[in-house]
Amino acid sequence: MLARNLVCLLSLAAALAACGGGGDGEGGSDGNPTPSTPPGGLYVGYYQEDPTTNPEDPMPGAYSLNLPAGNGDFSGSMYFTYVGCQSSNVGTVGGTKNDLSLSGQWSGPVDGLLQSGTYVGTYHASTQSYGGTYANDGGKQYRDLRPCIQYTIAPNGTWEMFPVEARVPASFGIDVAGRSISWSSTTGAASALVYVLDPLIAQGAGNPVVWQAVVNPNAAVTIPINVPLQSGKQYIAVVGLSNGAHERLAFSSLRFTQP
Repeated sequence: MLARNLVCLLSLAAALAACGGGGDGEGGSDGNPTPSTPPGGLYVGYYQEDPTTNPEDPMPGAYSLNLPAGNGDFSGSMYFTYVGCQSSNVGTVGGTKNDLSLSGQWSGPVDGLLQSGTYVGTYHASTQSYGGTYANDGGKQYRDLRPCIQYTIAPNGTWEMFPVEARVPASFGIDVAGRSISWSSTTGAASALVYVLDPLIAQGAGNPVVWQAVVNPNAAVTIPINVPLQSGKQYIAVVGLSNGAHERLAFSSLRFTQP
């Protein structure tokens, strides 16, 4: 979800120095064999509100899953907060891994209103990723929280999930220096979803997202000084670039230790 005045939101993010995307095809097209049961571990990615059903402000957001090595239950989170005046809105994700498929439910408050729905997805060996769709049981909803924010919640969307430190394409990388996050220039990019994740919380319970913003895709971003980062602690920086049609162009994540 995004404020109707997207330009203002992006400007705010920049002032603070603060995709259902195109995939690379089904597994095996680049020589990677499709495993019967994909690897487990922490996966990071994004959800993307559907620009067809929600043309007003289709928003991407942080999405993480902690998957078992074999088949079984798993958990994760979706994050819905973009500006500091909002509540900390995190959705709890639960589901089942069954060979190449994931399915389950998500639920959580979005600025005081409980939202919930279902999701499904499959594994793509070419990008070693999962991708699929989600639905919101509450349907499309307009929220007016002025003077903080106005936005529309989409009734559905797509999502994509990658192992930590994956690069798609392989040439796309990110770098972290202190509180500055930068990334490779990508032709056709219209926006960048950038967030910082606490991996310990992501593999447990609670809200793992330390900070999230949607910013100009052609510039580095500085994590605001009021965002608490502990010296000596490891985090994960995540960047996803989308084109004007809200399709994913590039995605990468990087583990870093805060100085």
